[in-house]
Amino acid sequence: MDDLTAHMSALWRARGVGIVLGHGESLLRCNDEFGVICGRTAAEVTSLTWREITPPDRHDRDLVMFQQFLTVDSASLFSELALPDGGRRPVLVAAALVDQEGPRWIAVVIDLSKDEQLRRMAEADAAILSTLLEDAPFGFALLSNDLRFLRINHELAAMNGHSVAEHEGRFVFDVLPQLRESAEPILRHVLETGEPLREVEIVGETDADPGVEHIWRESFFPVRAPGRPAVGIAALARDETELRRLQQEIEALSDQRRQALEELQRSLLPTRVPRVAGFDVAARYMSASEEVRLGGDWFDVVLMRDGRLALSIGDAVGHGIAAIGLMSRASGAMRAYVSQQLDPDAMLRNLDLLMNESEGEAVASALVGRLSLDGVLEYSTAGHPYALLRCADGGVQRLTEAQGPLLGARRHPRYRSRMTTLDPGGALVLYTDGLIERRDESLAVGMGRLAGAIAGQPPGGSAEDLVAAVLEACLDDRSREDDVCVIAVVRSTGVDDDASGGVAGAR
Repeated sequence: MDDLTAHMSALWRARGVGIVLGHGESLLRCNDEFGVICGRTAAEVTSLTWREITPPDRHDRDLVMFQQFLTVDSASLFSELALPDGGRRPVLVAAALVDQEGPRWIAVVIDLSKDEQLRRMAEADAAILSTLLEDAPFGFALLSNDLRFLRINHELAAMNGHSVAEHEGRFVFDVLPQLRESAEPILRHVLETGEPLREVEIVGETDADPGVEHIWRESFFPVRAPGRPAVGIAALARDETELRRLQQEIEALSDQRRQALEELQRSLLPTRVPRVAGFDVAARYMSASEEVRLGGDWFDVVLMRDGRLALSIGDAVGHGIAAIGLMSRASGAMRAYVSQQLDPDAMLRNLDLLMNESEGEAVASALVGRLSLDGVLEYSTAGHPYALLRCADGGVQRLTEAQGPLLGARRHPRYRSRMTTLDPGGALVLYTDGLIERRDESLAVGMGRLAGAIAGQPPGGSAEDLVAAVLEACLDDRSREDDVCVIAVVRSTGVDDDASGGVAGAR
């Protein structure tokens, strides 16, 4: 009896086994493990009844167990406990009567939730494998360490040109001899190193499409249980042949689209600048290096009827076809305003009205000026980078006194004209922001670089040399993130009726 008492005492302390004593439906005493199984403390459990710790839908079935006590002294059943958080825990209950008169009883309770979780995980794993083998939209195969097909799904079998049954148990390159040279070193590497290889490109042909080269993107992973050696390789594959073909078509169309946009943009820009006695004029337009950045920069140089030189430069906000369309309207309107002999501020006011009448968002920057033969420059600006004026002594100054808001950005904006003088031997440079903007630095740095390049040119240099110098200094062979327009006007130290200007565009 003493041995039995010691054994029961040990069992009462054991983990994983709940023990509970009861009288009828009342719970009189339990060990700590039964409290854990119930999601409560042992003291909390012994203040409850069996009905209170089980779900309502179990009450009738559990009543059968108590009725069995009265006839056979013991019973066992699968039941569930109601947890305080509303959850349910499956348990195995083995109960027996202690005496008939009580009726007092004792029960051993085993938590089955872990077994249930394992069962559900096994079911989930089986479902995942079934999906991979039956319905997955990519190729899947499980290979043995000696490179034989253990399992393969219908998608990959179809890629290889054989049925599932014709793969299983066969050496990989007996089925796919055409791919042995390119694929076997990859599989051997995974087996020898235990390292996965992802997104590997394999090119070749299979019996599914003889004589036609295909491109597959494949990944290979060693298959192993934790802490165990690899038992094989899992392979995932997708055929990218059609995708590559479509990508090539898109790239070709993109090149054609870019070429058409560039041709359209250049057709809207002047091919030459006018010859003006006493001035040397040059201009350059360079498109962005990326198609998506092809923008709405424009410039124009027009000889007015009264002999003055009209200069305009602007940048329609945005990129692509919309920006180029906006640029065409703005540059065309500007030339019409020049022919009407409007003052620079009046040109900008009219252009702002045009922007506000456009459908959708229409915003642009612009700078316009009129340069007389005696070097007087009358100019007005709408949110555009400051023009730079190089004096005869080499000093460079910004023309900041006539800055107004962006075109189309405000209702009833105010623009004003200001005057300055381009001295003999001096130079005037107009440009768009693509010349000075860089993602990794401030505009002040870019502006300083441009001013330094202008100041570094000798007074007797040509306008074309000046344009070339600022492009070299500011772009520095970098990939252009935006279009670039530059106009340079150099005033001669003496009148030269044969002076001429030119325009160039980087192709």
